[in-house]
Amino acid sequence: MKWFLALVVVLNLLVAMYGSFKQRPPADVRAQEVSPELVKLLPANWKPNASAPAASAPAAEPLRESSAPKADKPAAAKLKAQEASAPKTAAAKAEVAKTETAKPEPKAETAKPAEAAAACLQWGPLDDKLLARVKGGVPQLKLKAGQLSEVSKEETAGGGRFWVYYPPLATQAETSTLSSELKGKGFDNYIVKNDDFKGHLSLGLFGKEDAAKGLAARLKAAGYDKALVQQKGQKASKTTLSFKTLDAQQADKLKGLQKRLTPGIGLKSCG
Repeated sequence: MKWFLALVVVLNLLVAMYGSFKQRPPADVRAQEVSPELVKLLPANWKPNASAPAASAPAAEPLRESSAPKADKPAAAKLKAQEASAPKTAAAKAEVAKTETAKPEPKAETAKPAEAAAACLQWGPLDDKLLARVKGGVPQLKLKAGQLSEVSKEETAGGGRFWVYYPPLATQAETSTLSSELKGKGFDNYIVKNDDFKGHLSLGLFGKEDAAKGLAARLKAAGYDKALVQQKGQKASKTTLSFKTLDAQQADKLKGLQKRLTPGIGLKSCG
């Protein structure tokens, strides 16, 4: 009987020990009711005890570090590089803006002065044959009224002889008497009858100007100081054309026309 009781006691102890070692589920602290009597209000000037162990704080710190997501190292390095280059980029932009501001504004193109050669050009002198040839090409210039003018004058062709003559006197009888006097002093002469110089005394023609001037000097020394020297030759009319207020296109056409029609007679500026 005693043995049986001892066995029952041992079994109860084993059951009690088993129940104490068995893992219990974690209790939900938030679900537990807190009695108002157990709540203690702390004074306003309460401070935690310095001597109290702070083992929980260091433990929480690593937990916070481990729970926070670590930043991507390459992304962080790229962000730092961008931040470092941001001031430089801003400075570079400021420098570019400063340079663009400092650049001088392009000057407005001023009207180009008209070419002096295009203002007024003269072509000549031209004889009658060349004048007709030039006038045949002038319509190509499409000139307006007042742009073309011409001046003509008579010129003696070179290579003529030099004539010594004496102007006629008041009457033909006086001129005849003068002619006889000159012949008597060794100055051969005759009275011109069928020329523009009708009534003049012709004293001679010379191939050289010096010889003609020598005769005139001798006549003056003999008291006949009205003797004159004139170059005789074929007279021809010479015309000079003036082209005024030409534009650039007209001036170019005129230059081309001159080179083609009269290579030996160039264009000149008016004035």
